[in-house]
Amino acid sequence: MIDINNIKSTVGELQGSGKTFAEFLSVLFKDKYLEIYLGDSYEEVSTEQVSTAFPAVICGKVISAYRECLIIEAFTFSKSRGSRKGNIMFLSERSIRALNELGGDFVLQDMLLRSRESTEILK
Repeated sequence: MIDINNIKSTVGELQGSGKTFAEFLSVLFKDKYLEIYLGDSYEEVSTEQVSTAFPAVICGKVISAYRECLIIEAFTFSKSRGSRKGNIMFLSERSIRALNELGGDFVLQDMLLRSRESTEILK
């Protein structure tokens, strides 16, 4: 897992270099697996008064970047086949809303809180 010191070190190295966000991500997460949220939902469950959207994410291994394009080896998942390597995917850095390195204790869905839940952090 990437730690805070690694992030600070990479920021220091790339400061003033003209590197884009995608290029920063490719240096920081080279050959690591990411979960990338683009703002879409894969499912929305609605009852009479409540609607819950479940975030759709792209998972893949960081290969490289070219300017504002992050290049990953994407993965697919199905219940019958499990997870498999998919195609090479080219993502615009401008479409990325959030990302998380896979392998930690949390997934993005755990970290996307409701406003009411945010007050619990201070307790």
